[in-house]
Amino acid sequence: MAEQIGFVVKTELNDYAQVVLDRKGACGGCQPSSGGCRSCLASAKIHSRVANPVSAKVGDHVKIHLSSANLFSGAAILYLIPVLGLLIGAFTGAWASSAFGFSDSFGSIVGAMSGLAVGFAVVIILGRRLGIRQRMVPTITQIVTPSIGKLDLKNTPCCG
Repeated sequence: MAEQIGFVVKTELNDYAQVVLDRKGACGGCQPSSGGCRSCLASAKIHSRVANPVSAKVGDHVKIHLSSANLFSGAAILYLIPVLGLLIGAFTGAWASSAFGFSDSFGSIVGAMSGLAVGFAVVIILGRRLGIRQRMVPTITQIVTPSIGKLDLKNTPCCG
């Protein structure tokens, strides 16, 4: 279960909000070397669109939750389906190449590219399905500190 504290910067229609979060793991393993890891060049803030069932307002500090099961199933959809498409396409291309008189290598390459394209298409189709998309979106579970008035991003703990 992944939980983080964020800061609401914008509310949207249909119970969604834009939230700013602190990046937690980008610089955890930096080594002081001449090459460096370069992850510190990226912004230390993450802007995320989250579900807002608790009706948080702009300026609220909120607790955001994404269950581990949804996180892992989203990662599986995003990473495993294209790889499986690539492998299935490569083996199918090698098998089908002999029927058309092509070399196994050519059939494998064409099949792998085709399978990868089909895998990405499946990911896009699954990502556009409303039920799957709603499960993968982080959700505001609690308002930790309500907004007091005027929004001041420079003096907030997560944004300043």
